[in-house]
Amino acid sequence: KKAGYAQMGEEQFVAETDKSPGVLLASGYIAGGAIAGIVIAFLAGVLSETDAKLQKWAETSNPFFAGSNSDLLSLVPFALLTGFLYLVAREKLLRVPAPRSD
Repeated sequence: KKAGYAQMGEEQFVAETDKSPGVLLASGYIAGGAIAGIVIAFLAGVLSETDAKLQKWAETSNPFFAGSNSDLLSLVPFALLTGFLYLVAREKLLRVPAPRSD
């Protein structure tokens, strides 16, 4: 336990750690993925003509869209998001200020 949590009971400690920046950011990642999934499903189902145009544009304009390197390209944003989540969760980035004791 961190020094600030030493006086808390276990139930209060769990409640406080559920509000940590890392947990909140991970929840945001999950919500963002769900919203992106809905948008992609909408494009594929309702706007199939637009989806086909986007597919054709990606195949002709993006050399990493298909082929052996396409998986490697997707690792770049994944690694960046994972690193950002780690740094926020360890409170090395976006530190939450300590509450003032007035």
